[in-house]
Parts: sequence; structure tokens; C-alpha cells
Amino acid sequence: MRKYIRWVFTLLFAALVLFVLYLEFGGRYILNTSDKRSITYEMRSSRKLPKNFILFYNTIYPNSLSSDSWSYVIGAFLKPRSSRRECPCNQTANRFFPILEIRNKKGIDQFLTARYIEHQFTQQECLASNFNKFDFLENRKGLSQVSQSLFNKKTEDLKPIEMAEILAIYEGPVKNNRHRNPEKARKRAAHFYKIYLNNSKTGN
Repeated sequence: MRKYIRWVFTLLFAALVLFVLYLEFGGRYILNTSDKRSITYEMRSSRKLPKNFILFYNTIYPNSLSSDSWSYVIGAFLKPRSSRRECPCNQTANRFFPILEIRNKKGIDQFLTARYIEHQFTQQECLASNFNKFDFLENRKGLSQVSQSLFNKKTEDLKPIEMAEILAIYEGPVKNNRHRNPEKARKRAAHFYKIYLNNSKTGN
């Protein structure tokens, strides 16, 4: 009887190990060559973000640039309201996922894609791709264009309150648009700015 139980536990443990390995490395097998090339091209064609914006984002979402999708998924179980923005590469995978040529797509495939991206690129590179490829509407594609449009500034010259407004638009381009919904846009920008100030004090 004990021998039988030991074999059962051994098989269960082996199955668990194989499943974890599949989650970690399965992305390289479910993505075809075309998908991998598309991801690589999109990522490498993105301009680097200036340090002030990287610092601002990482202050709003602490440790977002030093964690990974595993941390995000575990955190989502512990905090159901966790934002995907707390893991830029997971957000990148979510952006790519609808256009990937994966057969019989399942929810788990999005995580496999995220881990594939994280093996190839850093969270900062994912963050740069997300903001440089994002459509802020009103003919503003990417962080550089929206910075010029809203504040007539380069991104590296933006103040925290200005970056807070951009982050609000990034969260909801229509809902937090200063022309369409000025009050909502102002409140959401103020919300992010307050988080920035509070987290800055905590960090110090």
C-alpha cells in the first residue's frame, strides 16, 4: 500500500514539474516562426523611454519593472483588482495575443506568450513597446506624439503631473480625454499624481 501511495505521489510530483516547465518554456513551441519574428520586430523597433518616465511608471506601479508574469499572476490571486499594467511584458503579450497565429487559442497561451517575451526582452523594453505603439487617439500614436500634442514638450522634459495625465489617457483614451471628459480626465490624472507623491515618500 505504501509503495502504491509513493508511486502516486511521485507521478503527481512529476506531472506538476512538467506542467511548470510547460508554463515556463511552452511559448517557444506554440509560437510559429512568423509570430516570433513579428514580436521581435515590434519590440526592437520601439524607441527607448526616457529615465523620468520609467521612474514615474515604476513609482506608480512599484517593482513593475523588476517582476515578471509569475509575480503578476500570483499577485492577481492575492489581489483580484491587480492591474495588468503592473507587469509590462504581460500587457505586451495581451496586446500581441489577438493577432498571433496560435492554433486553438486558450487562455493559458497568453501566459505562455508572456513568458516567451520575458525570456527575450526586459520589462523596460516591454514598457517602451507598449507606450510607443499605443494609439492615444486624435492622431497621436505613441508617447512622443502625445507629449508634444498635450504639452508641447519632449517626453524627457515632462513633469510628474503631466506624465500622470498621459497615464490616465493610456488607461482610457476616450474616458480620460481632456476635451471629451475634462472633469474625469482631471480627477484621474490627480489620482495618479497622488499615488506618485505617496509612493515617492514611502520609497524615501
